[in-house]
Amino acid sequence: MSLVESVSANGQFKLVVHETWCKGCRICVDLCPTKTLSMVESPDRWEGALVKVTDMEACNGCGICEAECPDFAITVFAEGKMKPAAGGAA
Repeated sequence: MSLVESVSANGQFKLVVHETWCKGCRICVDLCPTKTLSMVESPDRWEGALVKVTDMEACNGCGICEAECPDFAITVFAEGKMKPAAGGAA
């Protein structure tokens, strides 16, 4: 499994993208209020694209990307602890 971790400069938030689970649906990119995520070409995947963290400093740790990803490909951590998905338990 390919995991890509991105940490904000102040260490307040961490996003983990499970690249092998991402199907390139763009839901997280379209819903991100701070435009932290973008789609990048990935010709080796049948989907042709993959989500990438492109502006980690903009991330506010809201967890919308994690909560709305249908493939559970994104995990948001806050201050070293797992942040629960919207409406979920830690």
